[in-house]
Amino acid sequence: MSKENRAIFERALLDELKQITFAGLTLSASKNALKFRLNKQLVAELDFQHLAKSGAYVLLGRVIGGPIFERASGITPPYRSNLASDACFSFTTSGRQDKKFSQNVYGSIDMPKPDAAQAVSKHIRQALEAYYVPMIAGCIIPSDRTIDDVLHAPTDYAYPAVFVHCAIACNPAILRPGQLEQVKAKKHIVKNKAFDLDLLARAG
Repeated sequence: MSKENRAIFERALLDELKQITFAGLTLSASKNALKFRLNKQLVAELDFQHLAKSGAYVLLGRVIGGPIFERASGITPPYRSNLASDACFSFTTSGRQDKKFSQNVYGSIDMPKPDAAQAVSKHIRQALEAYYVPMIAGCIIPSDRTIDDVLHAPTDYAYPAVFVHCAIACNPAILRPGQLEQVKAKKHIVKNKAFDLDLLARAG
């Protein structure tokens, strides 16, 4: 029965994912995934990971292309990346307690029974449209929220100071008064003062 319930839920989820759009990017849905393309190139992904033991789902995302990524790829900081991959940004909802994806402290959504599959899928779509899709988009093409998102969760970025520098270089208009000072004061962003502060000084 659990296999049948899972199939029913994942079909309902796919139907909702297919309806998500974002201006300036091409989004395509497949089973448990939403892919982002810019100029036909794959630049980011959102994936729903099914946890075999609990039967719940967590959301993962990563950015692997786009203007900020390309600029950042040309800079080699003198310290290790926060990430274990080549992405410039990566996250999982597992263990997060902000309740933006789920209503529990584990950051997961339990597999619903068939009669609740559509409602849960609609909730997920709303969470993606309200928060996760714009966040991913802001990591691809700099927007008003890009720097705020780095300040909120700097360890989700491979090299947060480099990311901020490159985002501003791509679009200087995203920088608000006083924002760069906030970035410079954040210890999880500035990991090497000599390198990062010089980079950020040139960004502003």
